[in-house]
Amino acid sequence: MGPALIRGGLFQLHSLLGLVAGLVLVVLGVTGALYSFQLELLELLNPPPTAATPDRRPLTLPEVRQRLLAPGQELGFVSSMAGEGYGLLGLAPASGQGRGEVLLFDRYTGEVLKAPRGQGFFRLVLDLHRSLALGPVGKALTGAATLILLVLCLSGLYLRWPRQAGRWRTWLTLDWARRGRSFHWDLHTVAGTWCLLLYLLAAMTGLYWSYDWYRQASERLLGAAPEPRISGVVARQDVDLDALWQSFRQETGGQVEGYGLLLPNPARKVSQPTLWYLPDEAEHVRALNRIVFDGAGRVLDHRRYSEQPLGARLLLSVYALHSGEYFGLAGRVALALASLAMPLFVVTGLWLYLDRRRKRRQAHQARRGLLPATPGAADWLIGYASQSGQGEALAWQAAGQLQAAGLSAEVIALGRLSVERLQQATQALFVVATHGDGEAPDGARGFERRMLTQNALPNLNFGVLALGDRRYPAYCAFARRLDAWLAGQGARPLFAPVEVDNGDARALALWQGRLEALGAVAIEPTVERPLRAWPLLAVQPLNAGSPGGAVFELQLLPPPESIWAPGDILEIAPRQGAERVA
Repeated sequence: MGPALIRGGLFQLHSLLGLVAGLVLVVLGVTGALYSFQLELLELLNPPPTAATPDRRPLTLPEVRQRLLAPGQELGFVSSMAGEGYGLLGLAPASGQGRGEVLLFDRYTGEVLKAPRGQGFFRLVLDLHRSLALGPVGKALTGAATLILLVLCLSGLYLRWPRQAGRWRTWLTLDWARRGRSFHWDLHTVAGTWCLLLYLLAAMTGLYWSYDWYRQASERLLGAAPEPRISGVVARQDVDLDALWQSFRQETGGQVEGYGLLLPNPARKVSQPTLWYLPDEAEHVRALNRIVFDGAGRVLDHRRYSEQPLGARLLLSVYALHSGEYFGLAGRVALALASLAMPLFVVTGLWLYLDRRRKRRQAHQARRGLLPATPGAADWLIGYASQSGQGEALAWQAAGQLQAAGLSAEVIALGRLSVERLQQATQALFVVATHGDGEAPDGARGFERRMLTQNALPNLNFGVLALGDRRYPAYCAFARRLDAWLAGQGARPLFAPVEVDNGDARALALWQGRLEALGAVAIEPTVERPLRAWPLLAVQPLNAGSPGGAVFELQLLPPPESIWAPGDILEIAPRQGAERVA
């Protein structure tokens, strides 16, 4: 398989996957950005009544249990981390429930927010991020979308790679003066380059929770620290929390920034009480040490983050990497902004796809009704190289004009045009676009590699129509290289190359003139009817006394011979009288 086929196949795959998974990726991006700042937003909506001061300390685990648990309630988990005004306490789920109630409490007083603003919203945000709020089916969809994001990043990098990869401006700068397709293409590719590493990080860590095979492969590759061999299962109600806390204090000396405790829970596959804590001077906010206890509060295993090899530390920091916390506040902000930018890629990708579809339809319409030419025996050979479809449409249009004049024309993409076929031709036209940083369109890269060789073309007369955008530094560069190569092989130009700047109508009219000089039938020009005077009969105000802007009904008198039907378009050019203008 040649590079052109690989590139073309990747381009189609990139477009298809982007269209299929775009909406899901938007949901994942927006919800992920929101949830990464959940506690900050909750504290903004519910200002903590107690501020952290040097003389105040957060509640201990026994104090939390004593102040927050009502008779008959069982603790499921508790989280009390430094830097957060609130802690989270999860009640053990009732029989038949998957998850118990979660309480937001003041870390210093134990005061529980009865109905914290925003908590239900963030519960929905998390459910959408994990499974689109659709249960197992949604989880499968989010896993597939995460895998697709990884493919989009890698295929986009391959398709984005410019001819001069060392020029950082080509990779990272956006020209806001561009318009239309060139601007949307630049916005899609340049912004994609800015977000590429962040999306790769989010996808590669997100897959850790999506697929067991990926998680197991990651643990084998990175060398996860072996789990301690702890037998038996402890019932949640049999855990001695006072003894556990005493062991924790003895084990750490009390030099911790915060802690989180998860009690045995079969649904979470936790058989022993497990406590995570953040030691002083930790590498990052998720560089947590872990202690596993038995039911009597004795330490069974104490795993310190700093003592683990690099691979194991990365696995222990999967959530911190996924949310950006591993790199501090700057990492969280950068990942959140990249996640919020996900709709940009969906919108620009869809716009580019629809633009290609429109131009492909134009090419198909221009091709319809033309007589097929005998390969190698046509009067004219028309080669095209098109990225969006405009060049293909113009090539078939030229073929139609030549056929209408009784001349046969063979239209062929440059990617399928061999030098041997070109040597057989005596009259040829080339309609070629330039893509990216002066590159040939994807389908013509193989032809450009072949044309670098020396092949005499002494019998060929040719003309070139170059499609480009002058706002790019390498304007019409591929067409100019093609023109120079043809002349260098002995071919004779029929006229100077016609260069079209972003669909310039005057340049296209010049191209039509060149075709007509070669014997092609002229295209019937679009009839542009001259503007005619319509007298203004009356002006009627419709919203007298309204505080908004005035609205008027204008009554115009059409010329007597004019005929109008539903669907016609009226173009109005208001004009003052000559005396008033003067």
